[in-house]
Amino acid sequence: MDIQTIKVDLIHWLTELQDPKILEQLQALKHLQEGGLSDAHKALLDERIASYEKDPGNALDWDEIMKEIEKDL
Repeated sequence: MDIQTIKVDLIHWLTELQDPKILEQLQALKHLQEGGLSDAHKALLDERIASYEKDPGNALDWDEIMKEIEKDL
């Protein structure tokens, strides 16, 4: 599939899309593509990386978090 065909296919799909979560994710991807992370996001990531490096044992396990979320549903 050439790039123009892909674009047209995505445009058609996007015009019918009703899922707010997917639309928000697409918008976030667009913002990343346009300019990268904001200074606030970079600072937050730096803070979290420093926190992890200071105490890696304090990090939460993704699988455990997902189990807790699923349990609450």
